[in-house]
Amino acid sequence: MNRTIRKVAILGSGIMGSRIACHFANIGCDVLLLDIAPKELTEEDKKKGLSLDHTAVKNRIVQSSFDAALKSNPAPLFSKKFAPRVKLGNFTDNMGLIKSYDWIVEVVVENLEVKKLVYTEVEKYRTLG
Repeated sequence: MNRTIRKVAILGSGIMGSRIACHFANIGCDVLLLDIAPKELTEEDKKKGLSLDHTAVKNRIVQSSFDAALKSNPAPLFSKKFAPRVKLGNFTDNMGLIKSYDWIVEVVVENLEVKKLVYTEVEKYRTLG
């Protein structure tokens, strides 16, 4: 059976996850890059009047990781025009989106309890095909 991978979900946006997302974007894949939502506001969030429910706060970790990847040298993204191929989100709000992705790559922190929690969530949404 031949399968074509066009859409890849990356769970964990640290150095590995954000760079893996960039490499898949380089080859033309649509990428969903997810990470945890913060549990506390930063001083900057407070100054802006944001709450923990605000999308900018919930996606702060994944956005920061992806921004760092885009600024790194050498850059993992061949061309900045590929950046829109990477959709950013968080586990709380966006895990359900993985059901429409062809491949799911887990690169969360090396902590067995965290990995178990992530896989429990993945099992709720993933599809077999």
